[in-house]
Amino acid sequence: MITVGVLCEGQTEETMVRDFLSPELFAAGIVLVPTILLTGTTAGGRSGRGGVSKWSKIEKDLRNRLSSTPHWAAVTMLLDYYGLPQDSPGMANRPNGSARQRAEHVEQQIAERIEDPRFIPYLVLHETEAWVFAAAEQLADWYDDASLGGELKRQADAAGGPEYVNDGPDTAPSKRLLRLCPAYTKTQDGPVVVADLGLQALRAACPHFDAWIGRLLALAGQ
Repeated sequence: MITVGVLCEGQTEETMVRDFLSPELFAAGIVLVPTILLTGTTAGGRSGRGGVSKWSKIEKDLRNRLSSTPHWAAVTMLLDYYGLPQDSPGMANRPNGSARQRAEHVEQQIAERIEDPRFIPYLVLHETEAWVFAAAEQLADWYDDASLGGELKRQADAAGGPEYVNDGPDTAPSKRLLRLCPAYTKTQDGPVVVADLGLQALRAACPHFDAWIGRLLALAGQ
């Protein structure tokens, strides 16, 4: 078994790793260890976790994990491309092109900044709620609402796939989900329906996600 640390943006991402990705990758010989991004410390000494406000906090957490866990095979991250701090490496000089090409540019710039061979950058296009768009049928079953699934699929198809449901403040995947399904709870419903969809189906629907999983599996020789 090999161990891979996953720096998660918040509770939703941590739950996705713990309840969905960890069981799937364990069978391949990979143990995922999720931790939530440390965002700061209050005057009373309590640590704040979740959310991203500036690149320096992300960088500090990544470097701490890499330096404190030399026995881990790798450290990766599960952060949303939507809302990534504008001072993150590569954000200011993103090239013209598709959302995936722009995100991959930022990932590469982050990797060059961290400069550690054990680091595997990954930004979710555009946030983990895009994975729920891939699991439209499963969410429809969860809420017993076939029209919900049909609308999610229609919007994903119109965008060019779940990962291309965009990053506008009113049109990001999470915003659309809440409009279509006000009862949706991202920390509970999302991980359940994505796990029901399964890893292989999500990889097929989300090429950028697929490439990340491929890099993780390669660590175990798969």
